[in-house]
This record gives sequence, C-alpha cells and structure tokens, in this order.
Amino acid sequence: MKKKALLLILLIGNYISIAQILFEDEALLRGVTSQSGYDGNGNGLSFADYNMDGWDDLTLPSGLGQTLTFYKNVGGFFVEDNVLSPSINYNTRSISWSDYDNDGDKDLFIVSDSEGNRLYRQDSGFVFNDVTTSAGLFTDAIETYSVSWGDINNDGCLDLFFSNRTLNPSITNYLFKNNCDGTFSNITISAGISQSPKLTFGASFFDYNNDGLQDLYVINDKNGSNILYKNNGDSTFTDVSISTNTGIVVDAMSVTIDDYNNDGFFDIYITNTPSDVATPTLGSVLLKNINGVSFEDVSVTSGALLDGWCWGSNFFDADNDSDLDLYVSCIYTLPGERQSYGFYENTTLESFIEPNTIGFINNDLQSFGSVIGDIDNDGKADVAVINNGLTIAPNLWKNNTTTTNNYLTVSLEGTVSNKDGIGSKIEISINGNMQYRYIINGEGYISQNSLKEFFGLGTHTIVDYIKVYWLSGTVDTFVNVAANQILNIVEGSTLSTNPFDIHSYKVYPNPVDKILTLEGESEIEMINIYNVQGASLIREYPYTNKFNINMNSLSKGVYFLKINTASGSITKRLIKE
Repeated sequence: MKKKALLLILLIGNYISIAQILFEDEALLRGVTSQSGYDGNGNGLSFADYNMDGWDDLTLPSGLGQTLTFYKNVGGFFVEDNVLSPSINYNTRSISWSDYDNDGDKDLFIVSDSEGNRLYRQDSGFVFNDVTTSAGLFTDAIETYSVSWGDINNDGCLDLFFSNRTLNPSITNYLFKNNCDGTFSNITISAGISQSPKLTFGASFFDYNNDGLQDLYVINDKNGSNILYKNNGDSTFTDVSISTNTGIVVDAMSVTIDDYNNDGFFDIYITNTPSDVATPTLGSVLLKNINGVSFEDVSVTSGALLDGWCWGSNFFDADNDSDLDLYVSCIYTLPGERQSYGFYENTTLESFIEPNTIGFINNDLQSFGSVIGDIDNDGKADVAVINNGLTIAPNLWKNNTTTTNNYLTVSLEGTVSNKDGIGSKIEISINGNMQYRYIINGEGYISQNSLKEFFGLGTHTIVDYIKVYWLSGTVDTFVNVAANQILNIVEGSTLSTNPFDIHSYKVYPNPVDKILTLEGESEIEMINIYNVQGASLIREYPYTNKFNINMNSLSKGVYFLKINTASGSITKRLIKE
C-alpha cells in the first residue's frame, strides 16, 4: 500500500510539472519574419551569438528566392543585420559560426550542396572576407549538407569535417586538419576516414569514452550503417561501430549528443523515418552510453521512441528541474497519421513521458532543423525551428514555462584550447548529484545550437562546484557558485590560488618568426615553451617584466608558452612561422 501511495505522489508531481511547461511561437512578435527553406530535405539554422555581445543571434539559410538572413538579437528582439555584402541568394543548406583562427571573433562557414561551400574570415570592423581558396578548402559543389568543428589532436586549433550526401564514387566525406596558420590540410585518407561515398547528413565530434580525445560519430541515410570513429590520439581514427553497437542502419537525419541520465557518459539520439518506409529500425533511436565501452538501444524502454518523419532533435532542460528533456521536429502534417513533432519530458533520468499540455500550438508544419538558445537571457532554453515553404516563417518557440526552478548558464573562452571551448566537458555538482554538458559545434539536423550551456538547478540556489575539463588538459574549478547567472569561464582562470588577469600580459608577435616579446605588469619569474606533446623546448628565468625570446631554434608549428609570476601562472598558445 505504501508503494502505491508513493507512486501516486510521484505521478501527481510529474503532472504538476507537466502543467507548468509552456512553449509559444513568438517569431513574429520578436521580429523574425523572413521565409526560408526549400523542398528536398530542407535546411538547418544557427542560434549562435555571432557578434559576441552575449545574446544568441539567429542565422537563416537562403532558398526559394530568400537571401541568407542574419538576425541580430537586441535585448531579446531580433533585427535584420547586414553581415555579408553582397548578400547570398543561392540555395544554402546550413550555416556554422566558429572562431577557427582563435582571434576572438566568430568566422562564418556557409554550406551549399549545389553551389559549393564558403569560409568567411571575420576581420577587424566586422568585415567578412572569403578565404575558402587561400585556406585550402574546396569551392566545388560536393553535395555537402553540413560541417562539424572539433579539435582532433588537442592543439587548440579547430579541425573541420564535411558531411556529403552523395553516392558519387569520386566524392566522400572529408576531414580537414587545421594547420594553425589559417590553412587546412585534407587528411581524410591518412586519418582512416571511410573512402566510400555515403548519404551523410551530419556528424558530431564528442568524447564517448572520456579519454580526453574527440571521437566522431557519422550518420548515414539509407546507404550503409552509421560509423563511430575512435580517436587514437595521433590524428588517426579506428572504426569501432561494431564493438560499440553504434553501427545501426537507419534513415539517419540528425545526431544529437548529450548525457540524458547524468552518469558522466554522453548518449546519442538519432532521428529516422517511419519503420514501414525504408529501414528495419523502428523509428528514432536513443543509444545509451554504457560506461564508455558500448551503447544500448533504449528507444522503447525509455519511452522516447518516435516512429515518424523525424529530422531535427535537441536535448535541453525545459523546466530547469535538473534533467534533460527532448524535442524532435517532424514533417508529417496529416492528423491521425504521424506526429508533427515530439516533446519528451525526462521523469526518472532513465525514462520519458509525452505530456500534452505544453503549448506548441499549430506546430504542424514541415519542420526540419531545430536549435536551442536563450532569446532573452532568462535562463530558460528556447527552441527555433526552420520550416519549408514560400510563405512559412521559422518558429521561435519561446519557453514561457512558469517555474520557481533556478538555472545556471555557462559560456567558455579557451586560451590554450580553442577559443570557443569546443570539446570541453562541464561538470556541476549539487549535494553530490552531477550534471554534465559537452560543447559541440555541429549536431541536430544540419544546425548549430547556442555555444552557451544551460543547467537547470531545481530549487537549489548554490552549485557546490563547477569543473571545466578543457581539451588542453587544464581543469578549472569554481566552488559555491550562485544560481541564476550567466557565468563566463576563461581557461586557466582558477589554476592559481592568487589568480590574475590572463589578458594582462602581451605576447607579440603571434604568429612569430624570430623574436617573441613578453611584456606584463609584474615581474616574470620563469617562462617555459613546450610542444603539443608536452616536451619542454625553451626555459628561461628572466626576473623582469619585459623579455625577448629567440625562437630561431624552433621549427614551424604550434607551441605553448607558460608564464610564471609571483601571482600565479598563465599559458598561451603560440604559432611559429
């Protein structure tokens, strides 16, 4: 009898929580009016802060006569922004913002399967220059649907993966290594990436086994199984799809990575078409990570199965109750036939339910890419969705949930690791209960989520600690962090008991050819220059606040400079020309 009473209490509690969740379309109210999208597999979109003012902006692809559109977020409302001149009016599939050259601003990658891809470097004055050719990237149309950014060798420079959806035998997916000098090298073959053409919509870099290296999961539509590549630590990969049970055959449309059960290992969600259409797999797939060794299909047992025409997907904590919920966008619009979207509330960390009273009114369009961000910086994650059609604007599903639950939003800035903090793992603890996030650039259906990470804290007002595990190996720890704030974390800022401003030391020129100059406010006690393998190459004890280092003994490449003072130490990345 006691067990039944407890179960009833839990169910009542769940329903109360469900009644509070509410999403309403505020696209027109907040200034998003442009139509976008085109028939034939649709498009993705970006919810990233491209001008680095702390507000998540929207970027919509071009198609059906609509130009590539940039919406600047101004205090929670969107204003159309003139970013590129001339504007792009040919069909594009997706957009990706990243700081690939680590200069402190966001660069733009535009993907078009029909017209070819373009990389635009942002220079001073918010000016964008097409550097595709000079960077060593393809300008030809190679059926690219999306790109993903990651750092495969932990050198602090973002590498680039092309997902190409084609069976043309002369085109495969491509992996480009960032040479840390503004150029890229095609290492697809030497890295061990499959040379067979695939119908690939997307891929995500993430660390499935928690060894500090970025692995790669590639999803394929119809032709062939999905592939999990394990990072060997030497810029090569091994296909571990069979041993990890991730080599499933589905009409894979999107891959979404997160830790839905808070066990410290990141799980995989894959959207799919209906099981009676093309593949033997029943609907969309949730793969639970089992201790970084293998994955288990828990789609049915978890309650997260959606057997429909599914495209975009996103994990996020809709009601800030400390667990990750799931949103899925779909294209089927006939009542009683297939779902036009799915929303799954996480109830026990291992199971989901589908509540009905959560808003999403008139969510019956042909929806493709979906992304999460925070429109008004209120700590509640919102959802933007792109739809197909000549007169169909995107949906901007504002999270209007009424809740007293608290939140913490975290943004990262790398100094030795890449500037965007991509590949970093964030861990928080409250009374011994952990939550984890991982910074990914490239997931969902050919889209880009906010580079901020959103944590729901429930009723708690203090986070016992936050740890950031950077790809450089640095671990920053903050204790007793107050709730309801946006916390900007700079790599290395907690490594000293007496931390000082890591920007207070000038290191120039960088890139450097012969002489490197260090200049700071306090006396430099020791400097150490080491390579990416950690071997010390130059060590000096200047005991002055300005010092010149002869770099002639070093070959071209990436190095790290560690500066020790009486106040603490900082590490910066160097490029030797």
